[in-house]
Amino acid sequence: MGQIWLTGADGFVGTWLRQRLVARNIPFLSLVLPENAHAISGSVVGLDLVTAAGQASSEPVLDFESLPVPTGLIHLAALSFPPACEENPDLARSINVVGPSRLYEQLLVRWPELPILHISSGHVYQPQPTPLSEEQVLEPINVYGATKLEGEAVALGLRDRGHHVSVVRPFNHSGRGQDLSFVLPSFAVRLAKLEADGGGTLAVGRLDSVRDFLHVQDVVDTYLALLERTEAFALCNLCSGEGLAIQEFLSGLVARCAVPVEVQTDSARLRGSQDANCLVGDNKKLCQLLGKGPQLQFDLLLDELMEDARARVARGEDLSWA
Repeated sequence: MGQIWLTGADGFVGTWLRQRLVARNIPFLSLVLPENAHAISGSVVGLDLVTAAGQASSEPVLDFESLPVPTGLIHLAALSFPPACEENPDLARSINVVGPSRLYEQLLVRWPELPILHISSGHVYQPQPTPLSEEQVLEPINVYGATKLEGEAVALGLRDRGHHVSVVRPFNHSGRGQDLSFVLPSFAVRLAKLEADGGGTLAVGRLDSVRDFLHVQDVVDTYLALLERTEAFALCNLCSGEGLAIQEFLSGLVARCAVPVEVQTDSARLRGSQDANCLVGDNKKLCQLLGKGPQLQFDLLLDELMEDARARVARGEDLSWA
């Protein structure tokens, strides 16, 4: 029986996607970093995109003969934290461009009709104050966006050769279990720690940046819907079409904190020119494909983030990345 293959299945989005597939009784194969394979239940195989990127193109990246036939591939694996990409552009390119290229080429030699969903990012766009459509200028302002754009070129080049490869550009998303280096869980877990300590000061970076957020559950549901429609589109945004300032998220989280908190700007948390003023997507094409697009349930997301943050503090999780 065929299985949906998931790269990055051990990551934040991959974990939510695996849970969704289990709930729907859909068989899948998790492709994860080899050192993480022991922690994943079900069908799992190790895949290191950095190793794949360094191999000759003729050298197999996986033992394909031993694996279940794929019914589709959702490629989630990426170096997705922008500051980490700035620190190591070569690593970002290996993971976000060359490694996936090796995997796709070898998969499509064996299964040329395989539907592939290549997950890119809204960071490929030149930031603008109005919602960004798929036809707008592509001019990334950071290494992460540049490598994701290069990865798109690989995917769309394969589509031009007749393969069913589609590119999805998700904008920001969050939810329970997200890495603490990302802005909303960072706020939440540090507020939960202050709550446990009786109050204090929360250091923050820029708060006037506007972002288009969704809950990760809506994102993974949309990926599964789009995987069934790869013949119908080359690329589309995945977003709500509505932007909110980071300040609004912070204010909502602070309001959920049971102790007084002082918010103070910390220059060490400012990213300078790599931090876009406004990054909001146009979701008209997504709505045309699916009949409707996901919307952010603001209060539900913030309630979940604070509940998760309190649990992480209570079990003594390392908060140094926040």
